[in-house]
Amino acid sequence: MSTVEPWAYPDHKQFERVPSLSEVDKTDRKAVYAARNQKIRDDWVKAMEARIIKEKLDECYRTEGVNHCKFFLFFFFLYKPIHSFLF
Repeated sequence: MSTVEPWAYPDHKQFERVPSLSEVDKTDRKAVYAARNQKIRDDWVKAMEARIIKEKLDECYRTEGVNHCKFFLFFFFLYKPIHSFLF
């Protein structure tokens, strides 16, 4: 009988924080590229956080009813002004 390796989350890549687009020298292409990629990653993480919270809130509404999801509702309204394009 063979043993199956337990599944584990892959290691997350840690990116070095760089100055924002408004702080870098526009003639330095590497710095602009790094700042732009950092902005894209940060926005993607925020969008995924908002999506996860919305999914949890929708699931809570389906299982518990509208008035029992105050915990997720707090996070929903916390993130809604930031990510209004998702809601």
